[in-house]
Amino acid sequence: MTQSPGYDALPVQSAKSRILITLVVDTSSSMAHENRIGELNDALATWRTELLKDNTVRQQGEIALVTFGAGGVRAIDPSGRTTGVVDQPYVPVTQFSPQRLEAGGVTPMVEALHYAFQLMADRKQTLRRSGHPLKARPLVYMITDGVPTDDAGNPSQQWRDLAPAIRQQEDGKHLLFFAFGVAGADHEVLAGLAPKSWWYVSDVNFKAILKFVSTSIKAAQATQSETAAATYTRANEQVTKSSLIDQWISSQG
Repeated sequence: MTQSPGYDALPVQSAKSRILITLVVDTSSSMAHENRIGELNDALATWRTELLKDNTVRQQGEIALVTFGAGGVRAIDPSGRTTGVVDQPYVPVTQFSPQRLEAGGVTPMVEALHYAFQLMADRKQTLRRSGHPLKARPLVYMITDGVPTDDAGNPSQQWRDLAPAIRQQEDGKHLLFFAFGVAGADHEVLAGLAPKSWWYVSDVNFKAILKFVSTSIKAAQATQSETAAATYTRANEQVTKSSLIDQWISSQG
């Protein structure tokens, strides 16, 4: 069951413009396999350092964390200060320090994405009312190791209805959507939801995935006139370049 978001009390950052980042993370029972949830928690715990390397993101970024699995679909306090219902789903990235996540339950991926998109739209509207324009289009990142299911845990095809809606939002320059899968994720689902912006990481390396996210955030800081396809192409190029640099550095060690 989803929660009703509230945003107006969010502390105002000094920078006028904002960059909205929304993580949508799979915490279903499959994430308990081989302690994937533990690896994800470890990666999230160190990710803030990576994020803050970008001065623009550090000064203007706001982040929300939505999970789907244990507890259903939930907005988790990204700052780690509170549990339960979250009144402020978005916090400055400088405060990103979530509590450790737990694995369990089914995989309500589609419901989670709908919820994340609504959180994002509501926050965007609140920022507009308060005179804080967006630096770039809102960014939504999904990380999963499975396939979407219904409430009974049976595979669901509802993602096929969601995909055209995402394309419409992209074409209208309302958001950018990226999908990351690890072992167990369905390639067809990833490619259907994010045809030009999906990655599959076979070795369950969540730190690598979050590094890819950081790299793509940089690429997405483009003019509002750029098409989603052009931004995705640039993000792919930068992610590939970053990966090659990391491989070279590792080979020198």
